[in-house]
Amino acid sequence: MVTGDLSPQAGLLGSLLIDDRLVPQALARVREEDFLSPVYRDVFRAIRRCYADGTPVDPVTVLTAMGGGEELRGLLMQLMELTPTAAHWEAYARDARREARKARARDLAGQILDSPSLEEIQGLIGQLNGLLVDRAGVERSTMEEGLLAFMARQEHPKRYIPTGLPKLDRHLYADFGDLVVLGGYPSAGKTALALQLAYRQAETLRVGFYSLETSRAKLMDRLVAGAAGVELGSIKRGTLSEQQWQMVAGSGRELRSRGLELVEASGMTVQDIQADALAHRYEAVYVDYLQLVEPETRKATRTEQVGAISRGLQHLAHRHGILVVALSQLSRAEKEKSRGGERVVEPTMADLRESGQIEQDADAILLLYLEDPARPAQSRRVLKLAKNKDGERGRMFLAFDGPFQRFREPEAEGSAPPPGQWNPADGEERA
Repeated sequence: MVTGDLSPQAGLLGSLLIDDRLVPQALARVREEDFLSPVYRDVFRAIRRCYADGTPVDPVTVLTAMGGGEELRGLLMQLMELTPTAAHWEAYARDARREARKARARDLAGQILDSPSLEEIQGLIGQLNGLLVDRAGVERSTMEEGLLAFMARQEHPKRYIPTGLPKLDRHLYADFGDLVVLGGYPSAGKTALALQLAYRQAETLRVGFYSLETSRAKLMDRLVAGAAGVELGSIKRGTLSEQQWQMVAGSGRELRSRGLELVEASGMTVQDIQADALAHRYEAVYVDYLQLVEPETRKATRTEQVGAISRGLQHLAHRHGILVVALSQLSRAEKEKSRGGERVVEPTMADLRESGQIEQDADAILLLYLEDPARPAQSRRVLKLAKNKDGERGRMFLAFDGPFQRFREPEAEGSAPPPGQWNPADGEERA
């Protein structure tokens, strides 16, 4: 029975009994395991069953689903009476999950203390890290549970992680647990584009940017140039005018508000990156770039090393529910003859340097290259979505403002396809 003290679990169940309109949202957020009390777990199962069957969720139907009885009737009535308002159900759900995670964490801590081997302790610590960032481990669902989750998602459409490029966002459904690879030739601007995407996502997410070749100071120079609208050259030379200083100061609040952390990651392995990302509770991780990550072993071939790094980053994404964006070098650009002279052949996924494993592991692959490599300063960039598990592949043009380290979708100028317009990709099999 319910005591006089209202627990978050009891408050959540009472809220659902008071207002069944909240049920689909609650089913998308909480699981059976979030209810520590067996009897509360039974009530939650009954509520879920009623919703799945299309019947109203109220004390009468829930009591019937649980088999009836005066004791259960009293329990349901108490749950409703002790719940002051259903308006706070989200707070109850959050606190219920937190209490359940604390209980599981204590259990894991006890197992760590009793563990006889270092290897077993490392595995348990990995589970504990995953629990602390509130990401699921091995999960499964019945068809009933899957259908309930589907119905909840359709009633409250999912918002995917934005890139800040509207046309790309209409086709790339980036989500937690995805591995996205951004490939590019040297000097195409892949680090600048990755920084821009990370900065945009850091409006609402905790983002870790792991740089294996560029210092934090240089990355910060680029971020300030883009956020403040101050030329990077002036920053590099230390010749900011009074007006430019004012522009930097004006952007300070915005810069400080972003949940973006820059990490100098030279010498780090995938396991190092994973441990650090989990410890800092990052929701999105950028790795610049994949081929510079330290391999776990030097005995394997280079292709095997890069393949292992790719699989490790995929594991970090899928196992811990983190969006991972890994930058990758492309093989040297091939050229072919044309009426205007030589032109660079459009890159494909096969051009990802040193490993076809990257092509296999990624949920999405973006390729960035210059439209006119002979005129790099004036050339537009082409951003090609070469692999897209959940949507349409294609390509679009981007303008790059080098002095301010900004990419943008240019306005149409009568070309075919118009700059910034999505052009469906041809000639490659859909992934």
